[in-house]
Parts: sequence; structure tokens; C-alpha cells
Amino acid sequence: MTNLSDIRSSLEAFRKAGTIDSGSYANLVAKLNNTEIEFQSIQKEALVYKENLDTLLAGKLVLEREKSSLAAQVTKLSNEKVELESRISILQKSRPVLSSSNLVSSFASSLVEMDKGLKKVQSGSKYLVSNMNVTLKTNIALEGGELRFQLPKADDIISPENLSTIEFSLRTSPEKPGIDSYVEVPDLVGLSKEEAERKLLESGFKVGDVLEIESSKPQGTVLAQLPLEGSLAEPGAEVDLTVSRFLSVKVPDLVGLGLEASKVLLEKSRLRLEGVKEQPSDKDPGIVLAQSLSPGSEVEVNSAVVLTVSIKVYRVPNLLGLELESAKKVIEKSGLQPGEVKERFSSGKSGIVLAQSLKPGLEVEANSKVDLVVSTGEKEVVIEKPLRTIPETVVKETIPEVSLNTPVKLQPETVTKESRETAASTSAETSRQNYKLVPSVTGMSLEKAGALLGAQGIKVGTVSEVISTGAAGIVISQSPGAGSTVNLSVPVNLVVSKKAPETQLRSSTLSRIKL
Repeated sequence: MTNLSDIRSSLEAFRKAGTIDSGSYANLVAKLNNTEIEFQSIQKEALVYKENLDTLLAGKLVLEREKSSLAAQVTKLSNEKVELESRISILQKSRPVLSSSNLVSSFASSLVEMDKGLKKVQSGSKYLVSNMNVTLKTNIALEGGELRFQLPKADDIISPENLSTIEFSLRTSPEKPGIDSYVEVPDLVGLSKEEAERKLLESGFKVGDVLEIESSKPQGTVLAQLPLEGSLAEPGAEVDLTVSRFLSVKVPDLVGLGLEASKVLLEKSRLRLEGVKEQPSDKDPGIVLAQSLSPGSEVEVNSAVVLTVSIKVYRVPNLLGLELESAKKVIEKSGLQPGEVKERFSSGKSGIVLAQSLKPGLEVEANSKVDLVVSTGEKEVVIEKPLRTIPETVVKETIPEVSLNTPVKLQPETVTKESRETAASTSAETSRQNYKLVPSVTGMSLEKAGALLGAQGIKVGTVSEVISTGAAGIVISQSPGAGSTVNLSVPVNLVVSKKAPETQLRSSTLSRIKL
């Protein structure tokens, strides 16, 4: 990042020295910003990979420790085995040896013979030998991986402490049921653990081993079963289940990354992109500005994440003073849409924009609608003289339009003294209503100035802009000036300040711009 800062400093020095023009400078700065964003994205991905590597190394260390512990246990057991073999070799002598299989088969044969003998007894009662409890004292030896029972000789005198006592039971095993009695195993995959257990019991089976594994499925959902669905099994057999359990993962930091890189990182983090919101920003389009889950927080696997990404900024142009068609073209070129057009009477030229619904310079979304108010020319004023009966004559004609500069003349032969007094009173009242004192709007913003003049019934005329060192959009001068008495049909022209551009302008460009 230090090298990028040095490059920025060098570019700034070249721009100030005039080595490169403003267009090339802006292009290079934009490319440098993109490079910086990509570099930050790569750094964040590398940090995630490093954290995963540290986790794997920690797991490897744990496994190595467990391996060492198991090796120590194996060594201990080997030593014990050698010691036991040494003891058995001392006890072993040349005595008759009987294997465990022969020993059990001998007792089993005896059990069968006893059962046959009982069946031959001619008596009213029937007997059945089903099991036999045996207690055997003998030496035990291990030979060829199989236990051997050493039988003592007739002349051996062996202390009971040196003999091992073995107790076991022999019983007959019932015959296995035929295939006709087997039951079909129900389908349990997709059910909850509780539902699967209930269904097994209803079908005559038992729940066997339950294995939990990591899964994105809901907690406790059956993922697999053994025996499989549709298999035939003995009634009362156990069915093993594999169920899911939740995992928690760490939410990565996605702010500043591109949308595509964020999608890849979310997928690797086992999270789910729920949606994308757009927000106007001065950053490049598609850069993540915010995320719904806090970076570094622990959440469940497959949790939903909503991202807020930047989109291109659209600024409302200043349309005041433009003709309607020109204003519509400017709106469309600015990425916006013309809205409703209303008309208002004005002393200016017809079809000129007098007001707009969105403030100039306001940042809005693409295709936002801008409503306009345009002039239709000055409304013709016609004052009708009230009809009243005058001695010897009746006034029937309409008084012409009242002008502030031309007095109304009535024909003396048709107007009486009373009618002249009424006309003079009406003319004076109309004159007073049509004149207003112009308030001072200098130093106000354009919106406040327009609102103040409108409240007085005075129209806003031409709005011009001049470059100024002050804040943009402030009224610098007005015509007519403050305190003037004007007819309401006379508009007040305003001059507002405009921020000077960064590049040096020639004096010929510092002229008034009619909007």
C-alpha cells in the first residue's frame, strides 16, 4: 500500500506541474483505485486462507499428541503381554490339554445325551434340559492364539490359589424364524429423529445406534438408515440411524470486496447469499458497502446473508429556465425519467421550466421521475363592470382590461357621477392588490428565495449562475431590488452562486449561464 501512496503522490505532483492533463490524471487515478480495491480483496482472501491453515495445523498438532499417547499405551500393553506369556510358560507342564472348543462341545454333547435320557423315562411327567451351569477349576494357557485348559494329573497336588475358576452356562438356542415372518423396514430418511423412532416402534423394530454427523439439513433430520428402506428384517431387529446436527461458522468481512468475490467467499464459508440491496455511492459499482451479519460472529451453517452494494450515483440536473423539450432531453441524459408536467401562468415565455420536483444536485436512483412546472404565458385579465340600474340608462358593456398605465375612460353621456365614483374605487382597489414590495432574498438559498417570493405572490423570473468562492446555490443579487414596488405580473430575476471547477478556467468562461 506504501507504493500505491507513492504513486498517488507522484501523479499529484505531475498534475500540479502540468506534466499530464486533467483527463489523463483522472483516468490514472481511477485505475489506481481499482488496483487498490483488487489488492485489498486479495489480502482479505489470503487472510481467510491463513486462518484455515492455522486451524489445520492446530488439528495436526492434536493428532500428533494423540498418536504419541496411543504409542505409549501400545508399548505398555506389549510389556504386559510379555510378562503374562512369561508367567504362563512357567505354569505350563506336560499335562493333558483340552481346547476351549472341545471343552464346550463335550458339555454340549452331555447336555444332548441328558435330554435324550429324560425323554426315554417312562413316566407321566415330561422333562426338558434347556440349560446347564458349569463351574470349572483349571489352569489356563494360551497356545497358538487359542485358550487351552490344562487338566491336572492324578498325582498332582495343586493349591486352589493356582487354579482359575471358570463359570459358564449352556442352553439350547431357539430355531430362527422363517423368512415368512420377516417384516419390511419402513422409510425413515427425511424424518426427524423422534418421528423415526415412533415409526420404528409401530412397525415392530427397535432403534439401534444413532450417529450424528455435520450437515446443512435441519437439526435431528434422519440422513441414512441401516437396514435400508424396503429391506426385510426379523421382527424386533435394531435399525441404525444417521442424523444431522448443526455447525457454527465464522462470518467473513466482505465490506470493500466486489460482489462476485463476496459470493465465492460466502460459498467457501458455508453461508448463503439471501439477497443484494443497491445503494448509490461514489465508489465503483458492485462494491460491498454493508452486510447483514457482523464480521467475525459465529452463526449456523447455511445462514442467510444480505449484502448492500454500491451503484452509480445519479444527480438531478438544474432544469429551471430551460424549454420543456430541452429539459426532457437533459433528464434522460442524466439517467432519469421525465415525470408529470404541470402548467402555470407566467409573464415569461411559454414552455419554460419554472419549478422541478427534485432538488438540483440531489443524488437519486436511476430512472427516478422528475416532475416539472412550465409556463403558459400571462393570463388575460378581464374586469367586468357590475350591472346596475342608472337613471335614464343601463350600463351593458364590459369595461376593457385594466392597465396600470392607461386610465379607464367611460363615455360621459352614459355614466353618472355615482358610476364614476364606483369605477374609480374599483380601479384603485385593483391597483393596490396588484402591487407588492419586493422582499430581500440576497444571501438565501435558491429554494428559500423562491418560497419567500411565492408567498408574496411574486413570480421568479430568470435564474442565472455565476462562479463564486462562496457556497453554491446562494442568491447573490436580485432584480428588481429589495424594497421595490412591482406589479405582480413582473417577475424577479435571480443570480445564484456556482462552485468554481477544480481546473483553471479562462476569464471568458466566467459568464452567466442561463438555466
